[in-house]
Amino acid sequence: MSGALAETGNGGMVTGCAATKGCIAYIGISYLAKTQAAGLGEAELKNGAGQFEAPTPKTISAEANAMTSKTPANETLSMINANASGGYPIVNYEYAIVNKKQTNGAAAEDIRAFLHWCVHTGQSGTTYLDAVDFQPLPSSVVTLSDNQIAKIGA
Repeated sequence: MSGALAETGNGGMVTGCAATKGCIAYIGISYLAKTQAAGLGEAELKNGAGQFEAPTPKTISAEANAMTSKTPANETLSMINANASGGYPIVNYEYAIVNKKQTNGAAAEDIRAFLHWCVHTGQSGTTYLDAVDFQPLPSSVVTLSDNQIAKIGA
């Protein structure tokens, strides 16, 4: 397309959009403070229920919560455009891709401990999630995550 521009990563998108009048782009929620500081707006997107919603903690959580019953044991699914009333239509779980079979027991134990921390302690309170505008996992997805973590061994 003539005149199309490309940037690398969310940071590049913020910089490129700030320099390009009329720019339309997807920039991850973890860059919200940077997009606001650059004077970039946010779009309200039409969700599967036909509502236009902005990305807020409430709308992100509504979308994730609507997907819990559809989340398979391996936790991989598309969460785009669910029919959640009040849900922001572009959300996802964050993933850690780890081999189930590690080279030794100590490595497996360390990985399990770290992932357990991420899923439990890392989500409690607001320190870690608020810094990147993320929302906690729904409780049923925490259970699925614990089951996945338990499969990591030597």
